[in-house]
Parts: sequence; structure tokens; C-alpha cells
Amino acid sequence: MTEEIFPFAGQVIYLKRKRIKNMYLRVQKPAGRIEVTAPMRMKRERITEFLGKHWSWVEKKQQAIREKAETQKLTRQYQTGDKIPLWGVYYDLVVRDSAGRQASVVCRDTRIVLTVPAYATVEQRREIVNGLYRRQLEQAIPKLLPRCEAIVGKKAAECRIRNMKTRWGTCNIVKARVWLNLQLAKYKPEALKYVMLHELTHLWVHNHGPAFKARMDVYCPDWRRIRQELNQFADFA
Repeated sequence: MTEEIFPFAGQVIYLKRKRIKNMYLRVQKPAGRIEVTAPMRMKRERITEFLGKHWSWVEKKQQAIREKAETQKLTRQYQTGDKIPLWGVYYDLVVRDSAGRQASVVCRDTRIVLTVPAYATVEQRREIVNGLYRRQLEQAIPKLLPRCEAIVGKKAAECRIRNMKTRWGTCNIVKARVWLNLQLAKYKPEALKYVMLHELTHLWVHNHGPAFKARMDVYCPDWRRIRQELNQFADFA
């Protein structure tokens, strides 16, 4: 099997070639990623023609995914049956009553189990789930940061986590301090890597001009697609 990436109609197409006879088209959750599986020797012209014929279906499918994601954000009450995102995967939430005042949240297989007192409010339940996101980031950042620093050629004096409402990350240029949004734990790991590379790159270039973008093209060639998906499905709740 071989894999390729190419642009089509302003979007990114993920093409897999296999030893098969027919072509298949999928729009994957949670970000509406477009995947095509085609025979090994099929010409690109036939693949793009196939996409063109089915493009209206692709757009309708992506729209349905976006609407479902928005509905989940608006109606999430942190009750049993809700869908809770973690590293790009949606888990079934199971809420259990705790005997006392203690609360906890753990990820088990396909479920996230939230144990809280029966009187806990939606806001309190959300904060407990945010605690899960914080723990996940605290485990992921020490492993990922050295790799990103090696790519960029700059080191952060420290990397902290903050629950931000409008930004995925920030960088204090003077102190070389990087802040990452707590909510990044909801998305695919590539999103965390992109934001980390983005903020570290500011240690070279302070703005988002051509020099910054040129460096990002080297450090993270797929950064535009990741940024688009991240912003498209942003959930700062």
C-alpha cells in the first residue's frame, strides 16, 4: 500500500493505493477528512474525475459532521450518553454517583467514567473533565516538547497549560515561555504538535509574516491543513 496527499477544490485529499479493483471515497469523523482508496496503477486524472462526480456528496457529509459537532458542543450536559472528545476520538460518557463529596474521571476503553456527587452542576462536571485533559497534556508535553525543540532549533524555558477561550497557544518571547491551551487534549495529537511548533517558531520570528510561514513550512509541512481543521471544529467550552 502507498499513501499520497494532494489538493482538490481547496481541500486536502488523502489517497491510499492498494491492490484492489474499485475506488472508494470516505469522509471521516471528527474533522471531515477526505480519504480515497484507489487501485495501485489508477491515473490521478481518473481519481480527480471521480472526486468531481461525488463532490456534492462530500460537502454534504462534511456539513453534517460540522452540524453534529456544533450540536454536541451546545447540548453537552456532562451526563451519561454525552460524547466526550479526547485526542480526536469521541468517548461515551458514563456518569456515576459518588458516595461522598469526592469526584474523579478516568478513560476506560471506549468510555470516560465520571464519578461525581449527584448535586454537581454542569460547570462542576465540565471542570472535572478538564482535569482529565490537564493530566493527559501533562503526560504528553514532556515527551513531545524535546522533539519539537529539536525540529525548530529553539528551546522553551518552560511550557505551561492554561484554559484559554480564544487561542490555542501563546509565547512570551522575552521569557521563552510557552502556554498551551488545555482544550488541545480534545483533538488529534498532531494538533498539539502543530501548536507547539507554532509557538516555538515565534522564538525566531515574532509575527506571522512570510518569514514565519516559511519556517512553519519546513517545521510542519501540513500546518495549514491542521490549523484549518482545528479552527473549524474549535471547542473552547
